Amino acid sequence: MGEKIYCGIEGGASVSKLMLVSGKGDIICTLEGPSSNYLNLALKVRKIDLERFENLNSNEKKLVGLEECQKRLADMIEQAKEKASLRSDTVLDGLGLCMSGCEEEEANREFERNFMRKHPNMMKNCFVASDAVGPLYTATPKGGIVLIAGTGSNSLLINPDGTSGRCGGWGHLLGDEASAMWISQKAVKTVFDDEDNLVKCPYDVSKVKELMLQHFKVVDKFGILEHCYANFNKTSFAGLCAKLAEAATKDKDPLCCHLFYEAGKVLAAMVVALKPKVHKNLLESETGLPIVCVGSVFKSWPLLQQGFIDGIQNQYEKCTLMTLTCSAAIGAAYLGAKATNFDLPIDHTKNTSILFTYKSSN
Repeated sequence: MGEKIYCGIEGGASVSKLMLVSGKGDIICTLEGPSSNYLNLALKVRKIDLERFENLNSNEKKLVGLEECQKRLADMIEQAKEKASLRSDTVLDGLGLCMSGCEEEEANREFERNFMRKHPNMMKNCFVASDAVGPLYTATPKGGIVLIAGTGSNSLLINPDGTSGRCGGWGHLLGDEASAMWISQKAVKTVFDDEDNLVKCPYDVSKVKELMLQHFKVVDKFGILEHCYANFNKTSFAGLCAKLAEAATKDKDPLCCHLFYEAGKVLAAMVVALKPKVHKNLLESETGLPIVCVGSVFKSWPLLQQGFIDGIQNQYEKCTLMTLTCSAAIGAAYLGAKATNFDLPIDHTKNTSILFTYKSSN
């Protein structure tokens, strides 16, 4: 009988990452592939075949994206087996998929059944979860909070007993606070309101306005409107955030610094919002509440730190913020194994680095 092999895939909106892991916890192969968010893929298919897509009902539209998503996943697994010099008929003992867009439990179970029906000889078992789950199980199997601040934002709590809670993750119209999109939109709105004399900003807005016009390649505020409405692209709009971070870091621009301070406070608020659901075992651990930080906004942690401290002040006795040093695909593989009642022997301590440790002053 051969060695057990598990596969984990971190499925993102722009790129997907795969890991093959042995039953001993050794990484056999890593691979990068295309987006595997089946909701986004449905929209991309629409652009390719608009007439066919528009004639489908809402459930059929999801299936169009689902079909392409599952094809991409299967292709990645076959490529990984070839890269790892495994036989093409090798059957995975477990597959964990932690993917963007997979937020509903019922839909995730249907995804598993559908994928296994299409590929009955590829794996013995399949487990699907949100892309927010993978980072936590990459960092620790004992539970904690995943705090996401990238293009969008979200926070997810998973307790040691499996109970959970969430705050945010509702998209840029209803949420995404402290995300790159939120910071960028807040910056643009501040300039508009100040120049309209609607809400005067206590800081000079000239630097932010300069960056705003440069980023969108327009000559005045009216040119911004196209990027807000007719040709809105969330990723492109959120890209302004990196320029704001640079101005805050290098130029110490007061408004840019303030935007990131406010973002830090909101990130703390998202952690505090989950407090009533946090299991006491997490609070009483040696490191305090573990918080796994995911997303490009955390690259600007020095700009966020004071806001976070002021927002979380005395709400928790201790918490440890950490970032991943590897792909969350390893956490997905762990979950794929766990779904088969096998504990993959992974040294989770090697997968993180400490970003910040907070201790209450009380």
